[in-house]
Amino acid sequence: MIRRVLDQIFNGPAWRTFLLMGVFGGLFAMTSYNLLMLFTANFQFIAAYGFMAARDGGALQLLQLAVYGYLSLAFYILFKGCLYGLLGHFMKH
Repeated sequence: MIRRVLDQIFNGPAWRTFLLMGVFGGLFAMTSYNLLMLFTANFQFIAAYGFMAARDGGALQLLQLAVYGYLSLAFYILFKGCLYGLLGHFMKH
């Protein structure tokens, strides 16, 4: 199921792959924007205030930032898959 969907995304019509490449690139940018700064601020907050900071939401925020990091990575992989699909499409012709 997932393999079929990814095959349609990466190896479908070039115009659709190019369109999805732009969508995935934009989603990657949105999810990764300022992520490093937020991670740094969260680590500094927890380092400065310890367990109290983690209990007051620092640990939950750290978990949310990790999820955003993996989501951003997934969008980047989809972006690169579209790129390689397009390149493969044009190399065939």
